[in-house]
Amino acid sequence: MKPSSISIIMPALNEEGNIQITIDNVVSAAEKSFSEYELIVINDGSTDRTPEIVQENRQRNPRIQLISNTAPCNIGACYDLGRKRARMKYCVVIHGDNPCSASTLEAFFSHVGQADFLCGYWKDPKERTHLRRILSSSYTRVLNLMLRRKMKYYNGLQLHKTEWAKSVELKSTGFGYQAELLLQALLDGKKYIEIPIAYVERPGPDSGVTKAFRPNNIANVLKTIGRLYALNKRKQETV
Repeated sequence: MKPSSISIIMPALNEEGNIQITIDNVVSAAEKSFSEYELIVINDGSTDRTPEIVQENRQRNPRIQLISNTAPCNIGACYDLGRKRARMKYCVVIHGDNPCSASTLEAFFSHVGQADFLCGYWKDPKERTHLRRILSSSYTRVLNLMLRRKMKYYNGLQLHKTEWAKSVELKSTGFGYQAELLLQALLDGKKYIEIPIAYVERPGPDSGVTKAFRPNNIANVLKTIGRLYALNKRKQETV
């Protein structure tokens, strides 16, 4: 029996070369894995044809919604918009740069209901560029050491119950929101399953390039690390 329903939040900034295949993969996996779904695309101030492509898909599929920011607000802010709009039992963020194939998403969704939440990690880190492997592994090690955890990855797919996701107070508006969301779930005592994911690097001339390492995003992540440390410390002191 298929799990009840899922809200898929898809932030996208200038993804005209990737957004169509991403929508196709997400819709295919959702239709096979859930009895009901909605796809909430957050156009984060794109200046290319990203919103037009999404709008064309909306005309064919009423389950697709489009929210457009007049200027980029960053990925954490997009998640906040999406979770407020979400109506289904579960919710997950899938970026608009086609990070996963349809079969990978189906495999991930097959674990729904086996724990309070699901979190994905890179199945084969060697598929990433050398720089991204170093930075990502360093980020994970720092957080694990600081928070006294043993998570495999903090920036992967996370699937939560929508009711809980809406109740969490998140401060990060950038890439740090994923680690903040994950820690909040752990501090709430939520049980989880870590699932290996065959992520796909951004195709084309931007292959291996990530928006996460832009100066403003790095600053946002550093601020988030500080908040996570303080949040984790306060929780430990009350135990």
